Amino acid sequence: MKKGIIIGIIVVVLLVLFLPVPKGTYDDGGTRDYCALTYKIVVWNKLLVEVNEDGSAGESYTYRKTSVFWIPDNFKSIDELWKIERRRN
Repeated sequence: MKKGIIIGIIVVVLLVLFLPVPKGTYDDGGTRDYCALTYKIVVWNKLLVEVNEDGSAGESYTYRKTSVFWIPDNFKSIDELWKIERRRN
């Protein structure tokens, strides 16, 4: 009986730590994020515009990628995570 209770508690703790919950969609082209207590998944779908040498708007494209951010980055805002993502590429 005690063994079943301990296993049940362990399962609940693992679900709380690792079960991602959808947070919402951003107005940057459709980026979505899913948060758990130990990580954050960001499905980037960001519209970007390249700037020409003269400062005018150039070609536009969509950045599409899925990224996982672990503790402590999972508590950062989407703007801070975008800065980290730009440095990775």
